[in-house]
Amino acid sequence: MLNLHLAMEKHNPKILCSQIDSMSDDPVLIKIEGLHPEKTYTLHSFAKPSSDLFECVVNYKADSQGVIDLDKSEATNGNYTGVEPMGIFWSMKPSPTNKNKYPRFAKLDVTTPLEVTLCIYDCEITFEQFQTMRTEKTLDKHKVASTVINRWYMKPGTKRIKLSVKKHGVCGTLFIPSGKGPFPAVITMFGSHPGTMEYKASLLASHGFAALALAYFGAPGLPKLFLSVTEEWTLKLEYFENAVKYLLNHEKVDAPSGVGVMVLSFSGFIGFAMATFIPEVKCLILQNAVTHPAYVNLTYKGMTFAPENWEMSEDFEPNSDSSVLRGLCQFFKSSYSLTAPGPEDLAMKFYDRKDVAYMFIASLDDENTPSEHYANRTQKLLQLAKHPNYVILRYPGAGHLLEPPYIVHHRSSVLKGTVGVESLLCWGGVALPHCKAQEDAWKKQIQFLRNNLVHCVKM
Repeated sequence: MLNLHLAMEKHNPKILCSQIDSMSDDPVLIKIEGLHPEKTYTLHSFAKPSSDLFECVVNYKADSQGVIDLDKSEATNGNYTGVEPMGIFWSMKPSPTNKNKYPRFAKLDVTTPLEVTLCIYDCEITFEQFQTMRTEKTLDKHKVASTVINRWYMKPGTKRIKLSVKKHGVCGTLFIPSGKGPFPAVITMFGSHPGTMEYKASLLASHGFAALALAYFGAPGLPKLFLSVTEEWTLKLEYFENAVKYLLNHEKVDAPSGVGVMVLSFSGFIGFAMATFIPEVKCLILQNAVTHPAYVNLTYKGMTFAPENWEMSEDFEPNSDSSVLRGLCQFFKSSYSLTAPGPEDLAMKFYDRKDVAYMFIASLDDENTPSEHYANRTQKLLQLAKHPNYVILRYPGAGHLLEPPYIVHHRSSVLKGTVGVESLLCWGGVALPHCKAQEDAWKKQIQFLRNNLVHCVKM
């Protein structure tokens, strides 16, 4: 039953939401009642996940009963059209009021909710008109109702434990679900973002996993930069092995089931190395990931895995917007991206680990990394090895940054830490198919982890 939440009244409109407080990967039902029948209204949703504002402006026509039901009504114009029950969340885009033109939607503090404000206006307003009316301060006289919906990334009762290299040997944040446990263990890593972001690990904890958001550069005790044009960088696989050991030694972790690993983009080859050499790793999820060492040396127990010989393309200008335009894999040249050695030539024979389950997720409109190529290559290697347990997911229209459900789509955003400067990278994708892919992929990732981390999730 919908809970009524009314913040303002005019013509007695009411905003009803199934959950004013909800986990950010859960859908909610929203209905507006008490409107003038057959009249067009404007819905404006907005949120500030960090310092930048994101917003959606969309038009709906009330039905003959004066109702707009987002689960059934069609949006007629705006950030999206058609029936999109969660459109007011995923279709938000950076506000023109931001100083940063290309921000990334990322909730950096998972201990507080993402506050999404929804306002109803009694006239039809386009996104562009909305900005003008905001400047002219004429919006309030048209506002008939508003409410705030809290979207949480960390479930109540979840333990959040900060880890440091100095004290724990690794840097990151561990999330332990409430309850007795023991819980299946998962390590999450991002790509070329310095430090780590916690929202995936905290959401996984809400699904019953002990999840470690692991940093491997850009944090105290770790290398400062992801990539330097003049300096050589070496990653030690022992660091990631220590993370696995720390996790499995935790009293609330189901150690006999081993560890799952989730990687994306640049961290893909780290995931492959962990699956190859660390026996406790039992399943690996790769999202738009590279399959070989890139830019850095990887070492382990006296072995060195050198990167392919990457070269700056001639049009790369690290301090200008032209460097931006197609992402790292377009302004770095490497024949390795287009050709693959045979299985007998690979140093990391991940496909020989028949006790590791693999999931490779490829966005087919990825403009940062040739993800489809890497997915095809991975599938071929696993097929040749007659591997018994792997899944390849391909999503047409989706871009590089596949996030948990209802997070907004980015065609491009500024990345800090790459080549020592801020860089604007192009991620690709189209909003609607991209966001639908996020919903589908997230559900399948969680089920994949449950299926392959042996014991049942205990809440």
